[in-house]
Amino acid sequence: LLLRQKKHILLLYLIVLFYLFISHPEDIFPMVLTSATQELFGCLADEDVTGESPYKLLKKDDIIQDIKTRAAVSDFSPVKQIVLDYPEDELLLVYDRDFTYEQCFYLVLTPEAKDRILNPPEPETSQVLENVVNKTPEPKEWISLGSELEIDEESIKETREKLWYKFSRVRRKFGVPVCFSDRNTADAKDGYLECASYQDSRFSIKQMQRDCGMQAVPRLQSSSAQTQWYRNIFTQYVPRELSDEEKENILQFESLNNFCNSVTPRVLQALQQEEIMNGFFDDWKALGAAAEDGDWSGKVSEGLMLYQAFTDQKYTKDKKISSINWHPTIYGVLAVALTEQKEERTKDSTTFVVTPSVILFYSFSDPSIPQLLLECPDDIFAFEFCPSDPNIIVGGCINGQVVLWDISAHVTHLLGTQPGSKKDLDDNQENKTPVVRYCAVSALESRHKAPITDVQWLPPTFEVTRSGLPVENKYNISVQVVTCSPDCTIMFWDLRMQRLLSHSATDRKQSVDQKTQMTPYSVPDTFKHLDRTWKPLFRVLQGLRDGEIVHTDWKLEKDDSGRLQSAKPLHCFNIHHWLVNTVQRSPFYKDIILTTGGWNFAIWKEGVMDGPIVLSPSSEQVCTSGCWSLSRPAVFFIGKDDGSIEVWNLMEKTSEPAQVHAHITNAKITCIKPWTASSKQHFLTVTDDIGMVRVLEIPKVLYVPTRNEVRQSNHLSCTHFKEYYCCLFTYYYVKRNNNVLGEGCKQNPALQHIYCIDTKPVHI
Repeated sequence: LLLRQKKHILLLYLIVLFYLFISHPEDIFPMVLTSATQELFGCLADEDVTGESPYKLLKKDDIIQDIKTRAAVSDFSPVKQIVLDYPEDELLLVYDRDFTYEQCFYLVLTPEAKDRILNPPEPETSQVLENVVNKTPEPKEWISLGSELEIDEESIKETREKLWYKFSRVRRKFGVPVCFSDRNTADAKDGYLECASYQDSRFSIKQMQRDCGMQAVPRLQSSSAQTQWYRNIFTQYVPRELSDEEKENILQFESLNNFCNSVTPRVLQALQQEEIMNGFFDDWKALGAAAEDGDWSGKVSEGLMLYQAFTDQKYTKDKKISSINWHPTIYGVLAVALTEQKEERTKDSTTFVVTPSVILFYSFSDPSIPQLLLECPDDIFAFEFCPSDPNIIVGGCINGQVVLWDISAHVTHLLGTQPGSKKDLDDNQENKTPVVRYCAVSALESRHKAPITDVQWLPPTFEVTRSGLPVENKYNISVQVVTCSPDCTIMFWDLRMQRLLSHSATDRKQSVDQKTQMTPYSVPDTFKHLDRTWKPLFRVLQGLRDGEIVHTDWKLEKDDSGRLQSAKPLHCFNIHHWLVNTVQRSPFYKDIILTTGGWNFAIWKEGVMDGPIVLSPSSEQVCTSGCWSLSRPAVFFIGKDDGSIEVWNLMEKTSEPAQVHAHITNAKITCIKPWTASSKQHFLTVTDDIGMVRVLEIPKVLYVPTRNEVRQSNHLSCTHFKEYYCCLFTYYYVKRNNNVLGEGCKQNPALQHIYCIDTKPVHI
């Protein structure tokens, strides 16, 4: 029996080979072209070549060069000899959308076949015979074979009596003209009715028959091996100097002596002035008296000033910055994530270069080169430092996977104090930027189906269970991460092993705070238990359209069948025009939220669910990012796609920005992030889509709050926000017209506070 089965399999294999290699004409060759090859030769399926225009002429030299470059990996390697023997300079490639020859492309192997396909012969015109007369065929006698019984069984027949309905109308309305008009469905509660599908637990349908297909394929297995090779190389440079004789000849030149005599007095005078007074010292800023009084009155610069810029042509070329974060504990160290720019490659390009995906660490101490590189499996859209351990970093990839890094072994390098090593100018060893490989990546089958747009650590004060219920974190260690994606899912991830969820505090702290172990391949062993097997704790599903703001609960609820499912959104607002790029809570009031997207931004308050409390007018430029000030409650920054930054101060103006800084960069701003270096030094980091990082120094007028700003901002964030504004406008209107407020206005709770305001004007 086994021998017979093997014979059948061999016979089937021979039939398939015969079909593949003999069932097509001899002057063509069916081919499978990968997406990289299609992009390289400009023949992308359904873009460059379509069913209506399936022909593409390929240069013979380009094909030969591709075979030489990629060797056996090239898709044209099976026809290498045919291409070399081809007499003309161009070969014809045909896009076979219908898979006529079992492949999506086929290559024409002879010039005759190419001419026949490109210039098909015209069809011969049919000659109509004059003597032929069309005759209508006569029907033949029908012979019953039993098919009428099957048709009778499948036909629909009425089995119950018909129902009779009577409709009447008032006589006076007969013939009266009717006027129809459009009506907004949102104006009435019964304007429209949504009939969504749901699972009814009262009955079930038993499936009696199912049509399905099955195909047997061989098991595939892929493996790879890599050996690190360390090679000792050193290079020593010797300066090229003049000989003693050449030096003596140069010193004898009269022009050199005249030049030295003429510039010596001026150099000595400049050195003397520099020793007496520092010309770059800001005396007004050093006084500091006006800052405490809140009275600046334009005496010093109130704009953002460039403090430092970072870029690296090796890693940031043709890439944009998607995320940026300052190191929580090390001064002047920031990290940026790079993603590939979405630009179409030229069709004439014959090279395909793949650049590595990395996260760069820059430092104020040495801004010329990156201080540390984090190797990524794919481009990173968002990343965050762990609040309880800054050496742990989590990131979200463009392919939907979650990545973890541990940089504990490189903290001394970032601090610039490596024990046992000294850096001097005559060091012969090559100074290379350290590269840290990721120590864990989530399972591919449990990833998001779209790029991860944001990732956040849960605070160390609480954690969530598998059902989404928040519980107290007794150990004050952040071990859970939240990710979101345009695939309408929010996933919660836990860094601990499953068996450690019930262990003691000592074991759990050792699992999180353990000292980094290094494997032979320089990969930290911190999260080895999660690598390639990490799955989310649970996920929340929310189906949304672009630009919507949703207020929902992540706690899972049970449906009628007892299964856990995501709760329905509590509120949904369509305020922005497309994808929202910023959702950030105020650092002063946790119930105040800033959102940006499209041509406007909005400020929301939890508990006020009838819409945003502040909605900006639509601007000419798209709002690409936004952030709150870390020191002033009423100040926030908005980045635009034209490279400008708007500074808004709600205590001064609400209809327009207080400051507009144009041309901060010549490209679209992708991220802005504030950072407080000290009480007297505040920075704003700006990144763009050409890989540049600019650190701007925030002036004192924008980070020192006024005397009444905290108190007034507290009233602006109260529940009666809109009522407060209306009453405030009423108050100043009455004061301007020399009238007195009525007793009814005095009894208003929102007006009782401002009724006692002094005559000093307040800008809104």
